[in-house]
Amino acid sequence: MAMGSAEADHAALAALLVGAERAVALTGLALGHPENADLTGSRSEWARRANLGAFLTEPGGFWEYCYPVACEMAERVPTAGHRALARLQEVGLVHALVTQGVDRLHQRAGSTDVVEVHGTLLTARCERCGERYGLPEVGVLIAEASDGVPRCTTPECAYPLRPEGTLWEEPLPGPAIERAWELAGESDLFIVLDSELRTVPISLLPSVPLTRGVPLVLIGESPTQYDRYARLVLRGPSEPVLTALAGRLAPDGAGDLSAT
Repeated sequence: MAMGSAEADHAALAALLVGAERAVALTGLALGHPENADLTGSRSEWARRANLGAFLTEPGGFWEYCYPVACEMAERVPTAGHRALARLQEVGLVHALVTQGVDRLHQRAGSTDVVEVHGTLLTARCERCGERYGLPEVGVLIAEASDGVPRCTTPECAYPLRPEGTLWEEPLPGPAIERAWELAGESDLFIVLDSELRTVPISLLPSVPLTRGVPLVLIGESPTQYDRYARLVLRGPSEPVLTALAGRLAPDGAGDLSAT
């Protein structure tokens, strides 16, 4: 593990990126910020009201809580960190992106082929027929329902809708997890951004490159169980690191990274 001055750390990270051909980045729930215990804690309101049991037994109360949370997420805008990471991916320095985020800010910033290991809260789906709905449609259906539960509008279906995001008490989506493991196994540099790596199975993901001797870089405000094994640890929010990195390695697109 190496920690030093900001300039030395940025230079070391830049050198690792330039020397890699298949750098993979894993981002936490809110890029640029530490994990929010209100959303990640097992005793949080989210865990109590947005779990699988609540959805199955009290769907009206579930949507009464979950829909406003999803709408708040939909109003967020990509940060300078999201745009910098998208720029690094655009120029080929970041090969692939895996995220625990459910707000799709990476895609809105310009990142492509993002692996969402927790799904997203910005769309809903019918598990019976597979039809998908955007939040505005879900809001209309909630308002029209006598019990506050949005239901599928496919003829002869009317099945209750659920968020695309993973709920407490249910496993993460299999295809996304499999793809994340494939990318980690193929990587020659693995970078973790603002994730405390507390929740299985994603907490195990950095062990995949480590067992192959691939450099691990950890950037964030909170320590992780992998700090002692990392090639580089940058303690602090990832946004200034990413913007400095994009300015150093991809200057053509770095001028507008701070724009809102």
